[in-house]
Amino acid sequence: MSTVPARAVVALHDPQSGTWRLATPDHATISVFDRSFHFGDSLYEVTRTYDGILFAFDEHLRRLHESARLARFGALPDAVMLHAMVEAACRAFFLQFGNVDAYVRLTVSRGVGDLQIDRTTSGPPYAIVIVKEVAPRPPPGTGAHWALVDRRRNLPEALDPAMKSGNYLNNVLALAEAQALGADDGLMLDAAGWVTEGTTSNFFAVIEDCVWTAPLDVGILAGITREWILRVCADAGIEVRVDRFAAEDVLRARELFLSSSTREVQPIVRLTTPGGPPGGQAVAGGEPGPMTMRIAGLLRQFIVDWCQQHRAQSLFR
Repeated sequence: MSTVPARAVVALHDPQSGTWRLATPDHATISVFDRSFHFGDSLYEVTRTYDGILFAFDEHLRRLHESARLARFGALPDAVMLHAMVEAACRAFFLQFGNVDAYVRLTVSRGVGDLQIDRTTSGPPYAIVIVKEVAPRPPPGTGAHWALVDRRRNLPEALDPAMKSGNYLNNVLALAEAQALGADDGLMLDAAGWVTEGTTSNFFAVIEDCVWTAPLDVGILAGITREWILRVCADAGIEVRVDRFAAEDVLRARELFLSSSTREVQPIVRLTTPGGPPGGQAVAGGEPGPMTMRIAGLLRQFIVDWCQQHRAQSLFR
């Protein structure tokens, strides 16, 4: 059974003509010689809308340019065109499916080539925008079940996780391992045993009264939501430690939570560990902890305030 979303709008860029067009999911196709298909040779960003307002897209575009530098992309498609593609796809989505919050994914492929790995044989980069309905946030009082997996996070010296690329097999296999253990997602360590992140989100632990998260140089993505959390914690006087920590530190944590652009803050209420009990062990008594909920509330208020300041930019019809 296909899991391709029926309620979606796609914007496709043609680098040869410099034009782009909107398409439905069943009419959105790319070449079989696309390098993203064969080599994972692409970059991407995911954001979302709130009440039709595209949230923090400029921050995502800046990170896309940093990923392009790390991936040795010679150039990216024009930023004005990327903005136009995203906004048009969002408007078309809202017009067709109503004023609902949307998931927005911008992918840039290095281009089309003749199956040689040499990047200089590729055609020019081109962009794809996909807009679909964002998954609803979990109801208050619910949380995720994670597993500490054996799969190690890519070394920065090998494939730097700071580069948000389409080469995702490391994460795919970690998630598969977590799911085999009955969990929703996997917590990955680096080769030295330091905590890094989940397969699609940053990770935080509340140890005593301090919020811990891994530093960027351990090999994690510079999460935009992660940065907002560090900001709201600093403003609220919540102590945060950005430093290396290990699995044993996670096991003594009072609370655990994840962060991402589409999920904001989500508590982790169960953790499966190697050799641990089937079904994992409860975190914070199996309920979202008070520090997690406080930070979730601070972040939510930050988002509400940001959207209020940018209300005129709503793309709703």
